[in-house]
Amino acid sequence: MLANESIHDNNIVIIGFESSGKTTLFSKLSGKKRTDEANVKGSTVHIASASYGNGYLKDMPGINQTDSFTQRIVKEEIIKATTVFIVVRGTHFIEELEKLYPLIENTTKKIVLFVTFSDKMSTDGKQLLLKQITTKKLPIFITDTRHLNNDIKELVLECVNEEESIKPSQLKELLNLSISNMEPPSLFFERKYMGTFIAFICLFAMFVIPVILAYNISNFVQPLADTYFIDKIKTLFSDTPRIVQMIFIDDYGLLSLGMYSFIWAFPVVLLISCSKALTEETGLKDRIIDTIEPAIEKIGLTGRDIAPIITGFGCNVVAVFQSRSCHSCSRTQCISFISFGSACSYQIGATLSIFNTAHAPWLFLPYISFLLLGGILHNRLWFKNQKIQEHNFMRKAFIQKPSLKNFIYQVKVDLLQFIKQAMPIFLIICIIAGLLQYFHIISYLAIIFNPLLTLFQLPTDAATTLAFSIIRKDGILLINEGNGALFSVLSNFQLFILVFLASTLTSCIVTLSTIWRELGFRQARNIISRQLITSILVALSLLVIHQLFQYSL
Repeated sequence: MLANESIHDNNIVIIGFESSGKTTLFSKLSGKKRTDEANVKGSTVHIASASYGNGYLKDMPGINQTDSFTQRIVKEEIIKATTVFIVVRGTHFIEELEKLYPLIENTTKKIVLFVTFSDKMSTDGKQLLLKQITTKKLPIFITDTRHLNNDIKELVLECVNEEESIKPSQLKELLNLSISNMEPPSLFFERKYMGTFIAFICLFAMFVIPVILAYNISNFVQPLADTYFIDKIKTLFSDTPRIVQMIFIDDYGLLSLGMYSFIWAFPVVLLISCSKALTEETGLKDRIIDTIEPAIEKIGLTGRDIAPIITGFGCNVVAVFQSRSCHSCSRTQCISFISFGSACSYQIGATLSIFNTAHAPWLFLPYISFLLLGGILHNRLWFKNQKIQEHNFMRKAFIQKPSLKNFIYQVKVDLLQFIKQAMPIFLIICIIAGLLQYFHIISYLAIIFNPLLTLFQLPTDAATTLAFSIIRKDGILLINEGNGALFSVLSNFQLFILVFLASTLTSCIVTLSTIWRELGFRQARNIISRQLITSILVALSLLVIHQLFQYSL
């Protein structure tokens, strides 16, 4: 409940299955570009809330038929509500209403029914419902929530303010109507074996193409920012005390590194958000996730975890925020996989630069492969006894023409989340890093890594690289320090191990602080300590295999 929310307000909860148009209805009725989001105490379930009329409108998490935890949360919120908006797809009216009915069969709350996907609903089904509306004066709205006009919005508000309601017994009577299901056409995803392969390719393209485009945009913009902004700013600070320069304009300065953070992260967030919004609006994302979910369940993840993990290849912080949509029993596994195996845009750019400088660009493919393989092994090692209790309720989504308004709305929400939540963390880390650099603390911290480097037969000069990579993943670029002196003493295999360790020993401070905020200190500590162990074990395995191979030669 919001801080200023009163028990006397008209509190409305919207309930419905996933992908039923429930959240679109919420955004259309509330008219909010962004909403307050509250975490349900003791869980990872988030409830979006916005003022509406003389009360509050709450968008409950999408119900999944096998998701008993979310159903319990929904029941608790129904008890606290004054009005319940039930959302069912007109294409599956009887099926969905029958499964939602147990949640409200004993309630005395005011009930309003929304029948969505009206444009895909059978004509006979519409006529049967319209007859119920006219003869029994039932507050039922048959609509396409993506195109909700002002007249409908006003009628909904009138229903809320008046005493009109559907009784549970009347809802039960609606289940006797002969409204047949309308199934979406089959796609190539439904083909046996080949469908799963195609789905993975589509998923890969959905996120990799935006990352590649964003990398090229950032690569083009950064030299311009250096010339026209950062270099000029540095001259303004030339006569300031050294500590001020460290905080604002040095390698980890608020204005220098802070600007680089925005230049490299914003295009990734923008383009991935566009890709995600487009696939969600068309229904393509749901069809892909339904197809590949059986495969990823074998590594302890669910369909809901896919999007955050792939988003992590752009920005880990945004990915951790997106994991709020994961099942409560798999969110920790999802975040743990993101922290280990999802290389952010900074990390990808830095490793590409390092491997190119070492004249071994071919190392990038095995590097990404081992990140993903390491992430899978990491989850199997630490979460093998934790069973997924909640599975997606397989419901084929309709492929449809995207709505420009809804597309823009979704992108705006993601960008606001990045600017108001992720960027402030980046900037705070810049200040902390500047102070650590000024007081030479990082140089002392680097000494901690000397035993680890000795274990892997790596030069101790690389300790600073490992220390800085904890602050930011593009700290890997310090391998180039001293005009690339390290390259002359590192073999390709040693370089690969060093970059792998710098990437996976821990997540960067920005991601770690976000995990701490989202899951708490104890969970964050567990994720990082386990990641450290897995990283060393995987690297040791690679070292042993390499030495055995060398010995056999």
